[in-house]
Amino acid sequence: MFKILYIFAAALMFQAVLFSQWSVISSLPGASVNDVVISGNTLYSGTYNGVFRSTDGATSWQPVNSGLNNTQALTVYQLLLTGGVLYAATVDGIYRSSNLGSNWIKKSDGIVVGGGASYTFAESIFENAGVLYTGTYTGIYSSTNSGDNWVVTNISGSDIDAKNFLNYNGTIFAARESINIPGSYKSTDNGFTWAPFSINSTYLPAITFFNDGARLYAGTIDGVWLSTNNGLNWVSRNQGLSQDPYSTSIIRANGVLVTSLKFGGSGIFSSTNDGAIWNDFGTGLPFLNEISKLMIFNNNILAATSGGLYKRNINDLNGITAVSSEIPSSFALRQNYPNPFNPNTKIRFQVAKSSSVKITVCDALGREISALVNEQLNPGTYEINFDGSALSSGIYFYVLKAESFSETRKMLIIK
Repeated sequence: MFKILYIFAAALMFQAVLFSQWSVISSLPGASVNDVVISGNTLYSGTYNGVFRSTDGATSWQPVNSGLNNTQALTVYQLLLTGGVLYAATVDGIYRSSNLGSNWIKKSDGIVVGGGASYTFAESIFENAGVLYTGTYTGIYSSTNSGDNWVVTNISGSDIDAKNFLNYNGTIFAARESINIPGSYKSTDNGFTWAPFSINSTYLPAITFFNDGARLYAGTIDGVWLSTNNGLNWVSRNQGLSQDPYSTSIIRANGVLVTSLKFGGSGIFSSTNDGAIWNDFGTGLPFLNEISKLMIFNNNILAATSGGLYKRNINDLNGITAVSSEIPSSFALRQNYPNPFNPNTKIRFQVAKSSSVKITVCDALGREISALVNEQLNPGTYEINFDGSALSSGIYFYVLKAESFSETRKMLIIK
């Protein structure tokens, strides 16, 4: 009887690992979330219904909208928390709170409303070296006094819409998801002047940018693009993405690249090889017209979407696949296959009981170069992919440690 109960419980745990998925954080009021900023265990959410704050790790939320006194001010596109001051970019302009959302004051002096628009439409708020920047309908503006006054840069007119600024190696990039040329902006003089540019010198509007060491990624209306020379040249990284991929956010979590797509290609995808191939990571998500931002919080990935704030355990990104529900009689580490390999191989292993499992890769001198698994796993047989594209040819070792069990095997990369 006890054996039957144990097997049943283990099967349920196996299913939890195998079928982990996205779930909505139902405690957050309002259906549509545009942005979330994080400070310790406190979260601030910018929505179409104002700003909400959680001080208990997203368990409960309170509206903090005093001073956001009209519908346009309550339509929050982006938040910025810097130096203990909270800023909100809204349809009605820029608002500032010096007491973390308890009260807001409009700080849009110098920002022009016009060009055919009835409101400011401040889509972004960004800080670089103590200077604030915002992209509005009429221009890219800067402020050197915490938003008290704004000065337009050399980019002005109508339908400017600069957003999702990023400083990468001294160049500031700003996306511009627009039907009009250009597709993006960049500044090489610390934001003083800006120049229009597009991916690969073609008209391809960017939605977001993400830097990852020597790699610069752009999320565009044609999926993900990669540059390894500071944005001078770009290559497409769309294999595996859904059709019509509007890439809205890119992050790296657990060593895995993750991107969100909106509109018809709605979903979330992951890549273990720097975007060369993408896999569906959207299990549990409904169709969402907007997925605005991905971020990491308390061992979860959060997704700000038109259907609310969703979360998924970050450990789901380790690339581990549960391949059998049968409970093994012992721990075991199998030989990788193929072997030799270039550049990818699979490693299969068995977990006999719920344990903290670690699998590492070491070079010929025994130096650890990669941690493939480092987490609690339920009983079962698993498989994980190892990408050796960053390694040179040679002999390497991989080690499984769980409980008092330890096993080492050898593998060979030939390039």
